[in-house]
Amino acid sequence: MSLVILIRPIRSAIELLPLKNGSNTASFTGNLVLRQTPKGPRPFKFRVIDGKTEDRRPPTQAVELLRMADLILVAGHGDAGTKKEIIEMLDGYQLGYEQAQVCRLCISHGRYTPVDSGSVRFRGELICENCALSELHREIQSCSKRMTEEGIERLFAQLLRTRDLDRMLVLLDPKKMDRELTLFDRVRASGSVTLVKVHDLELDKRLKSTLPETLLPVQSISIGSGLLDRKNQLVVSATATGKTLIGEIGGVSNILSGRGKMLFLVPLVALANQKYDQFTKKYSPLGLTTALKVGQSRIGKGKGKGKGKLGKMRTSIDSDIIVGTYEGIDHLLRSGGAKRLGDVGTVVMDEVHMIEDPERGPRLDGLIARLRHLYPQCQFIYLSATVGNPGWLADGLGSKLVEYEERPVPLERHLLFGGPSEKLRLINQLAKEEYNRKSSKGFRGQTIVFTNSRRNCHKLSDALQIRAAAYHGGLPYSERRRIEEGFANGRIPVVVTTAALAAGVDFPASQVIFEGLTMGIEWLKQGEFLQMQGRAGRPDYHDRGIVVVMAEPGKRLGHGESEDHVAFRLLRGEVPPLTVGVDEDAGLEQVLASAIIWGERHIIRTVDSMRLGGTDTDQLIGELLDRGYLKVSGQRVSPTLVGRIMSTYFLNPDQVSIIKDGINSGLESVNILAGLNVFDQAFFTGADRISASLNVRLPSRVFQGGAMEMALSGDSLAKLDSTTGRKLMNFAADFLTCTCKGSPYCGCPERKFSSKLLDMRCEGMKPVDMIDALTQHYGIFAYPADVIEYLETSARHLEAIQKLAKGQGKLEVAEQAGKLFKCIVG
Repeated sequence: MSLVILIRPIRSAIELLPLKNGSNTASFTGNLVLRQTPKGPRPFKFRVIDGKTEDRRPPTQAVELLRMADLILVAGHGDAGTKKEIIEMLDGYQLGYEQAQVCRLCISHGRYTPVDSGSVRFRGELICENCALSELHREIQSCSKRMTEEGIERLFAQLLRTRDLDRMLVLLDPKKMDRELTLFDRVRASGSVTLVKVHDLELDKRLKSTLPETLLPVQSISIGSGLLDRKNQLVVSATATGKTLIGEIGGVSNILSGRGKMLFLVPLVALANQKYDQFTKKYSPLGLTTALKVGQSRIGKGKGKGKGKLGKMRTSIDSDIIVGTYEGIDHLLRSGGAKRLGDVGTVVMDEVHMIEDPERGPRLDGLIARLRHLYPQCQFIYLSATVGNPGWLADGLGSKLVEYEERPVPLERHLLFGGPSEKLRLINQLAKEEYNRKSSKGFRGQTIVFTNSRRNCHKLSDALQIRAAAYHGGLPYSERRRIEEGFANGRIPVVVTTAALAAGVDFPASQVIFEGLTMGIEWLKQGEFLQMQGRAGRPDYHDRGIVVVMAEPGKRLGHGESEDHVAFRLLRGEVPPLTVGVDEDAGLEQVLASAIIWGERHIIRTVDSMRLGGTDTDQLIGELLDRGYLKVSGQRVSPTLVGRIMSTYFLNPDQVSIIKDGINSGLESVNILAGLNVFDQAFFTGADRISASLNVRLPSRVFQGGAMEMALSGDSLAKLDSTTGRKLMNFAADFLTCTCKGSPYCGCPERKFSSKLLDMRCEGMKPVDMIDALTQHYGIFAYPADVIEYLETSARHLEAIQKLAKGQGKLEVAEQAGKLFKCIVG
């Protein structure tokens, strides 16, 4: 039998731990007390503790036990005075020993685990991996952050990598931050592509004058793949790799060569405005004209006052470059504008992965098919940062795939855990640190913060201790433009936004922070996340990009995943394959839109077969015939009045039925309008203050969930200050007086509120004046762009009501709709 005695010097006593036959667990614990004698320290008291029993033994047995040992080890840590005494005693009895570095936590539990420089540091000492992992798990369980197993495993992996438990415990307390610990991974930049020199290209000198000396990798690949030979291309590459310039080179080259104008199509009005400004400034010196086509935009002025928001913008389609939204160009085609467009040499379709969107995707799918058939000799250039199956999409679009998977600058991705207050402090710290840095190119670091709602955009930007601006689709165009310019010239260090920026609005940020991982009431999708993180780091501005993901452990949407689990999924995930849904109502709309442009069945069939979501065209034509939207005579197909109105004004079959039923029932046009479209983007101006007074979590949106019931009950109003209470009583008196059984969830409040907006508009009020009046009288706020969008949609619906009413001989309803239309447009 082999025997090793491990000695642990502690204050006022010495522990003897016998390890038999190679075991690392003591068979019992001997507790030895020494006393000073003329010969030095000698045993005075000795106890043997075995489990729950304790046995006093003669002190000489301790010496006998030590003499029996094959090896005596003295732990390197412990009480220094006691350690000195035991070593003197061992020397006095001429007992050999060795000093050993052991895990302090193990030895306190009667276990022997040696440690060395590769072990884990904890409070100035070294401990073994098992104890470090156990201690970390205990701290995680005892703190307020309830992590998923995946989150815990991530921290365990970080601990084994850093070998420093103290630093890991700091990670659980975001009052201190260690960038090496928060680092999730690094995405390297790549320079393996042979870059093209612009002077070597056969291009018009005027175009060359606008280009850099050397093209970026994805641009060089595109050139090599036939861009200048007018090959159709699907360009898939990360954000900020230079995809837009590929479309510009192709389109402007075709214009200058006399092959026709360029259509540059984007998903968002904000992005269209930005591209319009950029192209106007860039290509006007070349003698080229740029126009903006984002659909009808007739709101934005009071009676006889000022100009609309597009008053100073060129909108004529008799331009060399037409920048438009998908819907803007689609409306032009549906309303007979295809012939007026003239020769088109290039169509650039930005953010083409939007074809997967359940709501807008079918219309984009149909628009692409119609453009491809209208302009068969045209060069089509499709741009996207995120497509999971690009080869399939390229084949479906009849294009050559140009794919570049690397980033132009390296990217660091960090993961932090924290609650709302911790997140705010960290965003402030990170944004300040980034703005105080300058890249080798001389640019300050700037930050985009993504959050989940417009309200949070303002709350966060107002709370930061560095200059910041809230940016979202609810702001007036002039305000968005001011922020874009301020960020571009470096005056605004931080922009706090929703998902709007993910769709390509150009902000040259070096750092992207995800304040949370929800957008609205859903978790971010993988493609959305990659689009957003791609905003970090631009090759002409920065040396690297920083992405910071902030997750709140335990935060859930319903009973689904927690936010820390979502964070790991997004950071590790890949873009899933793109799919295009097949929907009968969407198919009916697309076939009807094609029937307006072409009147022959075989052409409609050909165009529909080009849709990625195309189905049985003849079956759809039959359904449209049965519903009274189409007339068919042999191979000739033409829309009825109802069908033409439905397609031109982007109505679905249900909306057409609402209009027809309302007209036939003798409803006034304003009531028909209320069945089609209500305004529900109203917010309590003092939602946080009301929540505190009522001791409830009040939704900021007035018409969301139980917000009205919570804020507007008699008991609630009595708890509020007099001014707030009076305003909310005004709201209740004007909008909550219906006798419906389901009140206030019957829809009447929204319809009455919407009618109020129309009345105010007919009084000649501008949208901003309307909002001021709502705030003063009801304590209700709305964003100008939301009000304008509602009024524009209402105007479009009223035109449809007017035309359908005339077609059915209901002239009184048509007259009402016409008068209300004029009020709204101003």
